Amino acid sequence: MTDFLGDPNGEIRERLHCGVCGANTRQRAVVQVLLEALSDAGTARVYATEQVSFFYRMLRTHVGKLYGGEYGLHPRRRLRLQLWMWRNRILERLVPRDLTALDFVDGSLDAVVSLDVLEHIPAYEDALREVARVVRPGGVFVFTVPFYEDTAGSRRIAWLREDGRIEFDGEPEYHGDPVSGGVPCFHHFGWELLVTLREAGFADAQALRVHSVEAGVPQGQWVFRARR
Repeated sequence: MTDFLGDPNGEIRERLHCGVCGANTRQRAVVQVLLEALSDAGTARVYATEQVSFFYRMLRTHVGKLYGGEYGLHPRRRLRLQLWMWRNRILERLVPRDLTALDFVDGSLDAVVSLDVLEHIPAYEDALREVARVVRPGGVFVFTVPFYEDTAGSRRIAWLREDGRIEFDGEPEYHGDPVSGGVPCFHHFGWELLVTLREAGFADAQALRVHSVEAGVPQGQWVFRARR
């Protein structure tokens, strides 16, 4: 039986880590949705928008072929992260990848999985269209974002200016990131995100409330699933 480390009665989205693989509650919810969506996980080709993480290491054991990548890495940092991967038994090359300009051919993947990334992409609609391009018909995009479930519309809270500076609407908002530290948040997503997914090329999009005590998800977690 797996032990989950943390208080199951508190806020557990980023906590309640698995004592074996290290995955937190949100990550386990994503894996559950992904595996249920794949017709044959053992042969599935999946791209994860991260590579330097225990989540990535764990997901490699559940799908046939997992591709990963990290965005915007300077050479010195890339070397440090490559060494981290090797120390943690991820014996592959660290790949720089941009979710708005992927290096996969059209329809070549069964799934793309992303954890709290879209809110940090200024033109996130471009990322959605790119995911729709590389996922095969019938394939899925499974992801999380900080979701404002009481809000109908999505709201842009920051803009990237032509000179590279970020302009915020109000108080600047930064989120913690295990690779690069604090990163700026550009969007607050509401239910409008489902419409945006369909406009980007997905046939169907749903916001799922995942709750499974057996899988270590004792509180409901929002996970999005869009099918191509």
